[in-house]
Amino acid sequence: MIAPFEYSLSTILSLFSKDWHWEQTENPTFQWITTSSVETKDRTLFVPLRGTRDGHEFISDALAKGALAFLCEKNHPILKTLSESERNRAILVPDCLVALGKLANYHRNRFQPIVLAITGSSGKTTTKDLLGGLFGFLNSKTLVVTEKNYNNEIGLPFTLFRITEKTRVVICELGMNHRGEIVRLSHIAEPTHALITNIGSAHIENLKSRQTIAEEKIDIIQGMRPHSVLFVPDDLEFLSRVKLRTKQKNTKLIVWNHKKKPNLKTIQVKPNGFQLEWNGQKVDWKLPGEKLLSNVRGMLAVGIHFQINPHQILKTIETYKSPDKRLNINRGYYTIIDDCYNANPESMLSSIGATGQFAENKNVVWILGSMKELGKFSKYYHEEVGKEIQKIGKGILLGFGEETKPMVKKVPNARCFLDVEELIQFVKTNVPKKSVLLVKGSRSMKMERIVMALETFKG
Repeated sequence: MIAPFEYSLSTILSLFSKDWHWEQTENPTFQWITTSSVETKDRTLFVPLRGTRDGHEFISDALAKGALAFLCEKNHPILKTLSESERNRAILVPDCLVALGKLANYHRNRFQPIVLAITGSSGKTTTKDLLGGLFGFLNSKTLVVTEKNYNNEIGLPFTLFRITEKTRVVICELGMNHRGEIVRLSHIAEPTHALITNIGSAHIENLKSRQTIAEEKIDIIQGMRPHSVLFVPDDLEFLSRVKLRTKQKNTKLIVWNHKKKPNLKTIQVKPNGFQLEWNGQKVDWKLPGEKLLSNVRGMLAVGIHFQINPHQILKTIETYKSPDKRLNINRGYYTIIDDCYNANPESMLSSIGATGQFAENKNVVWILGSMKELGKFSKYYHEEVGKEIQKIGKGILLGFGEETKPMVKKVPNARCFLDVEELIQFVKTNVPKKSVLLVKGSRSMKMERIVMALETFKG
């Protein structure tokens, strides 16, 4: 990732320890910041991060491409391999990832936009895109929205670096895998407003219980500005805990109605979505799945709070389109519902419901891959998905991956596949034309391979 970054060397040095070995007497100004040596340009600050490879290994490459300086962990072995002139461009920090967050927070605090942060076990991206549409009357210079899934301790800083003196609203998605990540992200972003979509079972392998997951999501308030506002749905698990924590932090809590007397009412259920009504105005939401309506109602709660023009709110609902690999409908020999971006128990059940609504009386095939990061709860949650399909009482379940075996056992005539080519061939041979296929699984299952093979199938 790379972003504009117009700061002087002295400003960067002032944020960290004063124990420098910088020998240049001038005070040059950076123009860019990046974590990638490939993207490095002239006058860049290079930030090496540890991942599958240690970014410190690419410091020389970044310098050769024009990097003006680089962050470097103190006492990192790479320093011994660099030339003296290269070492003289080092800005030493205890941890480069933490330093990246500190730089982003410093940049964020130079300006005073509305910063609306979104977290939750599922529905974050849908809600983020809805809110982006809600504030779509702003132009690209005044509105900043998280791109793709840049929602972690690397992606969030690069969202914040896009803030300028013209920015009025920032909408940022906050994701996590382990305990403590939301706190760190919240302190980097310092939201003025936040929204929790739901509390589910995603990453329960690492967090051990739903209560711990709830605490992790609620921790978004830890970095929020004084007198900030938190939006949550009325069916949020551990809502009483949210009320207590927001009261302790003097944060205003707005609970939107989804289950009980919603002000955005469902008038008609259609195969491809819903006809809704708000304030006497009817509007079409063009995606199936009852659970997604909570995200729409969350956007509505934000719109009402900020007194957004009602026409803009209705337009946001009417024109929303789902992002790539999220309930995308591909029509061909089969009608494929491509929802293979990722999966957890809640999103899996949501997509199963959406598929049933969309398919109506057509033949349905559930092609479901393993749900990862469930740990000791894996068998239980896969069984729960199987029970839901069994209750529907129609369609064919094809599991893909070892973890889907408990799911498959709950559904008569279901099958489990461990080889993707065998599964694809089975579908081509046994599933009739015009069937509706839901393809969904965790990211590591690479379910898009199945979509690609079947969307080009001609029979």
